[in-house]
Amino acid sequence: MTPIRAVIFDMDGVLIDSEPVYLRHEWEQLHIRYPWITPESLYPTIGMASQDYMPFMARLCRRENDEAFAQELHAMSTSCQVCYPEILNPQVHPVLARLRSMGLQIALASSSSRANIQRVLETCRLTDAFDVLVSGESFTRSKPDPEIYRYTMGRLGRQPEECLIVEDSTYGVQAGAAAGGIVAALRDDRFPFDQRAAHLHIEQLTEIPALVACGGRKIRAAFFDVDGTLIASGTHAMPGGIVEALTALRRRGVAVLLCTGRHKLEIEEENLLPGLTWDGAAYMNGQLCEWQGHTVQENWIPAGDLRELRRFLQQRGKSCIFLEKNCMYANRVDARMERGQEQVGTAVPKVRGIDDLETRKIDQAIPYIAPEEEAELLARMPNCQIKRWSPFAVDLISREGGKQNGIRALCTAMGISPEETIAFGDAENDLEMLRLAGIGVAMGNALPQVRDCADYVTGTVEQGGVVEALHHFQLIEER
Repeated sequence: MTPIRAVIFDMDGVLIDSEPVYLRHEWEQLHIRYPWITPESLYPTIGMASQDYMPFMARLCRRENDEAFAQELHAMSTSCQVCYPEILNPQVHPVLARLRSMGLQIALASSSSRANIQRVLETCRLTDAFDVLVSGESFTRSKPDPEIYRYTMGRLGRQPEECLIVEDSTYGVQAGAAAGGIVAALRDDRFPFDQRAAHLHIEQLTEIPALVACGGRKIRAAFFDVDGTLIASGTHAMPGGIVEALTALRRRGVAVLLCTGRHKLEIEEENLLPGLTWDGAAYMNGQLCEWQGHTVQENWIPAGDLRELRRFLQQRGKSCIFLEKNCMYANRVDARMERGQEQVGTAVPKVRGIDDLETRKIDQAIPYIAPEEEAELLARMPNCQIKRWSPFAVDLISREGGKQNGIRALCTAMGISPEETIAFGDAENDLEMLRLAGIGVAMGNALPQVRDCADYVTGTVEQGGVVEALHHFQLIEER
């Protein structure tokens, strides 16, 4: 994950809500003499630099672009009296303070004249808020040309991918994207801006710290493993603050989803996550995926593979747990299963015969086998894969399964990209999902290979690692 090191702000329409004020004043002054001018006909001037403004207005007013017309427009402009503190976005000061506390460089790159920029900053008490100030009047080519942003990046000493650019207008968004920066477009439904070139869209400036902390990503969904992540393995103890943190995350508009090897019945019947609410889940290592109460994916182990599993278990005298959508059962119970279930703090399920196994819809099987037996079993079940989670047992699922494929299915259901997700895990079966997610977080108690593949390593379960990481990525507010 490439970290964001600098944030570059446009001024008009981003820091100050000046565009409606300027447009209303222009129309009131112009339509008396030029009655064909409408407020909408002035929209293209939003974000336009002075070099382009004059020719555009001359065409609109059906005038020669001469000195007399220039004086007329100058008089119109100077007659516009604006109290900038009244139209300053109230989020500006706290957001800039937060970015400064995060160690970010902050710049302003505006098409406005330097004199107007200084006037705004002085009256709004922002004169010391920016490391770099750049005016569009310094360039021969204005937005949508990327020159102003490339120059600003150079002044900051940053590469384009290290810069988040906050814009609103069509020209500004296009300029930032052409400069190679990560563009966050501030929505404004009052004007017909074309913001399609933006990488991200935001509703308010308070979203910026999280975008920065998340490497220029807008996180829309968070996936959580259960054992070793939300609760301690074996004891099922949930650290304080988890429920409050995930509730706050949902209030921020981020969907909360489980991504676990466990069956839904285990979680509900044994009350593993008391007080916690989630929007969806990938159960049984992605074999069964639900979003807002609806099944969006279910993968079954093929009948031929089930036949070979039954034969293997009967020939070797091995125990196994079988998971269907609405039930769990075992073929037999032995000491190995008892030790394995005790390790995860889960009861041994009921026993039933498996002579009809290949006719059943099995989402996941948990054979209690030693590591040296895995290769033989996989050779007999070519359409399956194994995920070891314990010295005593493995999860056996179809090749189409896996937590990463469960996340893909759920992202499709939500209409988002995996790049817009954050995932938390600790075990071997979490590796692929941490690699797939936009941000992969390993718990401090995770296996070494899981920590190595993660974008961020947080504290252990007992240390409240989940809450700490959510704070680190600015996805929830500090208490």
